[in-house]
Amino acid sequence: MWRRFLCILLIISLIPLSGCWSRKELNDLALVMALGIDLVPEGYAVTVQVMNPGESGNQKGGASGGMPVVTYQAMGRTVPDALQRMLSVTPRILYLAHIRVLVIGEALARSGVSDALDFISRDHQLRTDFFLLVAKDSKASKILEIITPFEHIPANSLYSSILASHKKWAATGKVTLQQFITELERGGSNPVMSGVQLNGDLQDGGSVNNVDSIRPKTLVQHAGIAVFKKDKLVGWLGESVSKTVNYVLDEVDSTVSNAPIPGGGLAGFILTGSDSTLDVRINAQGKPEFTVKLNMQANLTTIQGRIDMNNPASIEDLQKNIEERFDLRLTQNIREVQQKYGTDIFGFGEALHRKYPRQWRTYREHWDDSFRTAKVNVRSNVVIQRIGSVIQPMKREMEEK
Repeated sequence: MWRRFLCILLIISLIPLSGCWSRKELNDLALVMALGIDLVPEGYAVTVQVMNPGESGNQKGGASGGMPVVTYQAMGRTVPDALQRMLSVTPRILYLAHIRVLVIGEALARSGVSDALDFISRDHQLRTDFFLLVAKDSKASKILEIITPFEHIPANSLYSSILASHKKWAATGKVTLQQFITELERGGSNPVMSGVQLNGDLQDGGSVNNVDSIRPKTLVQHAGIAVFKKDKLVGWLGESVSKTVNYVLDEVDSTVSNAPIPGGGLAGFILTGSDSTLDVRINAQGKPEFTVKLNMQANLTTIQGRIDMNNPASIEDLQKNIEERFDLRLTQNIREVQQKYGTDIFGFGEALHRKYPRQWRTYREHWDDSFRTAKVNVRSNVVIQRIGSVIQPMKREMEEK
């Protein structure tokens, strides 16, 4: 009796199931690896970089000599309008779930990206783990037309280079759509994006011959960090200031730098770890005062001088020099952002909001103005863990012989 009842129950439960009604056959889809959006008088020019499945296994193309990717472009009043118009030239339905990078032209970034990103964030087909980039002094379409070395899919090359440069160089941003939207909607902070630019000629870079030589004629290179005020691009940061942003945001895994040696010379080192914390207090004048605390570990990579590495005091003096250099440089770079752009990309306002929510109410409406004059202190602590397999500098060894 119970078995019969269970069978009837199972049969009834199968009735509302929809099965595979929403399935998509791979042969009917065009896998979009990168998306570019530019501003045009008609609205938006949308460029897609689609993987060519017949040629994607070989960077120089297959037997037919085709490209590993194909780009299509269409214009529309809105982004989805342009994507629909693109179906008039694409042989398959565009599938956006595998996008690796979204490139935004500089003209669009300066006019505001919120309208363009509305569709990107609203569409259920799109994931939010791809990276956002701004094409510096260029259009997004030009960036997506470059054939890159190593990776036969240019979108994968951009994605991988962002990960590598952010981890080992620390002068680029690694910003996803979700991170950008979170910073955009949160009070007390403004978002950033990583920038890319062309190095070379567009015509050469768009040909597969671009990777035939030892030195490619055209490359896509990183261009620092793009500063936003709300959803509008307001400027660009150079290498040093870009690193400062990542230090404050606790986004530095490893990078290289140098510092003067006591008595003359230069010491090069690599940071193997960096942790930052942001503290805020209300000073005697009733104004917020911020302190960025950095704890870093470093390994020496080169010594250009005559320092005595057998003397522990020499290591301590070198550590002190590195700390002072970091304190001065980061303080200057933060001040530059305050005075030049007046946009809080460090999250100081958010820290004030968390610790002093009542005081934040008096700053919330005009925080950008208050941020320009906010006092910021930097306190660095550096520990040199390794000095290398050679103890004394080579110059010192030669002089002693």
